[in-house]
Amino acid sequence: MTEQETVRTILSNFEFRLHSILKKAWDEWLEMPKKGVLSPRSRASILFDFIKKLALDEFDGDADIRVLPNGQTVKFLFHDQVLIRFKKANAKGIGSNIETQAVLEFVDPQLEIPNLLPEIFKVEVCYTLDKLATKVEAVAVTKRDRHRKLWSYPISGGESGVVLPMPTRAPDPDTPPLVRPRKPTDKLETGD
Repeated sequence: MTEQETVRTILSNFEFRLHSILKKAWDEWLEMPKKGVLSPRSRASILFDFIKKLALDEFDGDADIRVLPNGQTVKFLFHDQVLIRFKKANAKGIGSNIETQAVLEFVDPQLEIPNLLPEIFKVEVCYTLDKLATKVEAVAVTKRDRHRKLWSYPISGGESGVVLPMPTRAPDPDTPPLVRPRKPTDKLETGD
């Protein structure tokens, strides 16, 4: 099994919850007054705070998830095997961030995070906004090597794009049509 397949298998039962956290955080942002005067950087910071709070609430008490707070950030360890962090995606589809030592430890596959086993899979759950930054366009689980995306796969919030056809009743040959044509009139209508 490839690394991506392993991560996908481990996170599969959590995808709806991960997506839901990002959706709810975005909804909170949309309800925020005077958000139009804030910069994109402020938006990302506020949105991260919403995500962090919602994720902590969502995963509280879940025996399959360990919460790993570290300063201003928090990571989540699923089944003691997959470590995630939430990030806004940049144009390359990887988490947008300033390179701090903590970031380098997370995004460099050669570096180990203190107090964790070396075989932990480190991935980002990235959200992408549409071009006008009016909605979350996509959510993906992404593995990176510093500035390069190694692999990624989308996750959804459970909504389905499948439209189920409604059954139609077969026409009864003995029943006249519901729409009856008008009888022709001999009078010509004028616009007077």
